[in-house]
Amino acid sequence: MRLLRVLTAAIGLAALLPRPSAAQEGRQFKDAWFWGIKGGGMLYSSPSTENSFAPSVGAEWLITRSRAGLYVSFDQAFLSTTGQFFDRDSDSTFYRNVALKNLRRFGMAAMVFPMQTAKYHPYFGIGLTLNQIGNASFTGSFASPARYQIALDSVQSKKTSFSPTFTGGLQVRMPGFSVFGQAVASPAQKNFFLYNQNGGAAINIGLEGGIRYNFGSSIDRVR
Repeated sequence: MRLLRVLTAAIGLAALLPRPSAAQEGRQFKDAWFWGIKGGGMLYSSPSTENSFAPSVGAEWLITRSRAGLYVSFDQAFLSTTGQFFDRDSDSTFYRNVALKNLRRFGMAAMVFPMQTAKYHPYFGIGLTLNQIGNASFTGSFASPARYQIALDSVQSKKTSFSPTFTGGLQVRMPGFSVFGQAVASPAQKNFFLYNQNGGAAINIGLEGGIRYNFGSSIDRVR
């Protein structure tokens, strides 16, 4: 996939930058401004599958202070599955299937940084993530345009959801940049397409890793 090739090329380029490396070595983890790229995957469930794996890539922004900070991220998971919603026809009620493709996530979290050393930086965070299905298309036909519009409204209400998010990870300082690995957990929302009421995990788990580069201080220095 093109996005994965871009991620691989960016990681290779960051590893080959000698001059910025010297600048980063003199910068501390605290009061810093990091930009990063990441890759990984997430476990999810839907009405048609339980505990499936979807690869993901993304970009992020981390602002640090001495003991706390702010984390912002955007990523996309590549998946293909089937969702459902409860449809009411003129003479019956039934579950209508919807073909789902890909998931976009935008998240923000408050971070804490306990037990810091010069090289190793563990962290934990709690925040909120906006989840949005990239594409949802109906399977089957409709008796009338009015029925189609009603079904479309139902789909729109289940394409997007907010979910609390819990993050834990470790950042390791390297000569030219930092590498990190983290786990992200969020409860599965019943009003979202990616929920299996008959099985599947109640919590979606994501495992991610990538690189972060220190672009300088996150506070204004007194001159």
